[in-house]
Amino acid sequence: MSVTNGVHGDRRGLDEASLGPFSYGVTLVGRAQVTNPSGAGLARHIADVAAYGDHAFLTVYREPTCERTGAYVINISDPKAPFEVQSAFIESLRGNYAGEGPCVIEMDNEHFRGALLIHPNEIYAKADAPDPTGPRQRGGINIWDVSDAEHAQLLAAHAGDYTGPDGEPVDQALAAYYTCAWTDDTTGRTYVGFVTDKPTSDICIMEITDPRNPVMVHALDLRVAPFNLAPDHSRGLTSLFGHAVEVRRIGDRFVMSATYWDGGYVLLDVTDPTPGNVSLIARTEYPEFDEERAKHGQRISPEGNAEHCDLSTDGGYLVGVDENYESYRLLGRITSGPYAGTEYIAAWSPDTAPVDADNPISGTPVFVGLGWPGSVPPGRGIALFERDASILTGGSAAGYTFQEKLDAIVEAGYSAGIVFNHQGPDALQQFPTAAKGTIPLMFVNRLTGLRLLGVPGVTEETAGTTPTPETPDVCATDVESVFVGWGYLRLFRSDIPASGAGSITQIDTYAIPESQDPRFATGAGDLSASHVAIDPDRNLVYATFYAGGLRVLSYGDDGLREVGAFREPGVDLLGVKVHKIGGKNYVLVTDRNFGLYIFDV
Repeated sequence: MSVTNGVHGDRRGLDEASLGPFSYGVTLVGRAQVTNPSGAGLARHIADVAAYGDHAFLTVYREPTCERTGAYVINISDPKAPFEVQSAFIESLRGNYAGEGPCVIEMDNEHFRGALLIHPNEIYAKADAPDPTGPRQRGGINIWDVSDAEHAQLLAAHAGDYTGPDGEPVDQALAAYYTCAWTDDTTGRTYVGFVTDKPTSDICIMEITDPRNPVMVHALDLRVAPFNLAPDHSRGLTSLFGHAVEVRRIGDRFVMSATYWDGGYVLLDVTDPTPGNVSLIARTEYPEFDEERAKHGQRISPEGNAEHCDLSTDGGYLVGVDENYESYRLLGRITSGPYAGTEYIAAWSPDTAPVDADNPISGTPVFVGLGWPGSVPPGRGIALFERDASILTGGSAAGYTFQEKLDAIVEAGYSAGIVFNHQGPDALQQFPTAAKGTIPLMFVNRLTGLRLLGVPGVTEETAGTTPTPETPDVCATDVESVFVGWGYLRLFRSDIPASGAGSITQIDTYAIPESQDPRFATGAGDLSASHVAIDPDRNLVYATFYAGGLRVLSYGDDGLREVGAFREPGVDLLGVKVHKIGGKNYVLVTDRNFGLYIFDV
C-alpha cells in the first residue's frame, strides 16, 4: 500500500511460526533475494513488481532508510533460478522513492520502439528543510527505456511534478503513486495515468506518445462534478482520495478502474482522456455493515479503504481489495461540552503504543496548537494538536513532521497524542501517520478536532473553512479499541455497455480465516488483503495477504472460492503480476523483506 503519510501494520513481537506453513494448488518455482545497495537491510524495503520479457522490476519503499529507492532488476529467464542483476539497479532521486504501482508498456511509433518502465515518485524529505538535492521537492513519474533491461536509459524524469491541469506551472510538487499506461491503437497515442496527492486533482493523465516529451492531458478530481463521489461521514467513511488505477480495453472503450479509498471502486471511460470527455461508467458503495464481521455476529460499519483492484479481461468482473491494515478500530466519544455523547472514529499510528487496557485514553486533552518543538508546554495526559498544512506532500520549510511533533509532546510529558486535520478541501480525511513512538498517536478529521475544541455549530460542510480558535474550551473524551478484523477481497459483477453508464453489483467477499480471529490481531504480522491480479486466460484471481501469504481463488457468479494457497514463516507478500516467461504464464510476487517469488498455478 501506498497511503500519503501512512504506513502498514506493526510487526513488533512477530511470531511468524504461529501461522504455520502450507501450500496446495500452487507451486513455488523460484525466488530471488535482493541486496539493498545502501547497506540498510531489507525490512519493509520491497514494494511492487512490473515485468518485461526476461526481467522483473521490483520497486522500493522508503524503508528502512530512504536511500537508493528506485527499482531492482531481476533476471527471470529461468524461473527456477531468478537472480538480481546488481549492476542494473535503477536509481531514483534522493528524497524520492518509487513505491507501489510501476507499469511496463511496449511501444512502436515514430518516436519510440521498445519497452518502457514507468514508476511514480513519492516524496520523502524532512518538513523543516529543503530537499538536499535541490531547491524544491520532486514528484511526478519517471520513464525508462528498458528495451535492454540490464542497461535502462532514463527518458523523462519527474514528468508532471510541477504541472497543473492546464499545463501551466504550479508551486506544489505532484507526488505520484500507481501508474498505468495504454495505447489507443485507433489513434496511435499512448497515455499514462497516475495518482497524486494534490487535493484538487488526484488522478492525472499524460500523453507519452513521445516518451521523451510527456504532455499533461487531464487532471481529475472525482469529488466534484460531473463525478461527485462522496463517502458517508456518518459511518466513519471519511477519507476520499484516489489510490490505484488500471486501464483495459473493453470493446471499443478504454476503461479505467480506480480505487478511491472510502469512496469505493470506480469505472471511468477514458477513451478520450481530454477534459470534458472522461465519464463515469459505474461506482460502488459500501454497505451499512461490514460483511465479514457480520459473519461473526458483529454489527459495525465497514472500514472502507479500497486500495487495489483488477478488472477481468472481458470486463465482466472486478475484484477489489479493502486494505484494512489495522485489526482494531479506535472508537471515541466526547464526554463533556456541547458535543457530549458524540462518537467518532480515530486512526491509530501503528508504530506507536497501542490503545488497550494497558494504555487507556480518557480525560480532557491539553490543546498545544500546532505542536511544534519548543512550543509545547509541559503537561500530562492527552496532547491535542493540529496538523500543519505544509505536511500535505511530505513537508516543507514552513512546518514540522508528525514525528517531530510526537517527539515534542513525549518530551513535554504527555502520555497520548491526538492530531486533527488542517483547514482545506481534505479536512474530513483521516489516516494513520508514519510517526514512531512510545505513546499512542491518533489522527482524527477536522470536524472531530473542532468538536473536541468545543467550537459551537461546526458541521461537515463548515469544518474545512472554520479556523482553529486561539482559546478553545476543550472537551473531555474517551477512546476504546475494538477488534474489527483485517482487510479482505470484494467480487463485483460489472456491466460495461458499448456506451453510456453501466453498473457494478457486489457478489461476494473473501477473507482469510486468521484475519477475522482476534487471536491473530497482533504478533502474527499483517494479515490484510493487499494486491490482486486476475489471470488473463482462466477464471482465477491471485491475491496477496502479507504474512497471510498468497491465495488463489476461482471467481464467477457463484462467488470467490479458494483453490490454492502458499504461506511459509516469514513471508510478507505484497505486489502480484501475471507474466509470461518462455510462453508460459507465471505469477510474480514481491516479499517486502526479501525480493521476488515466482509461482506456477
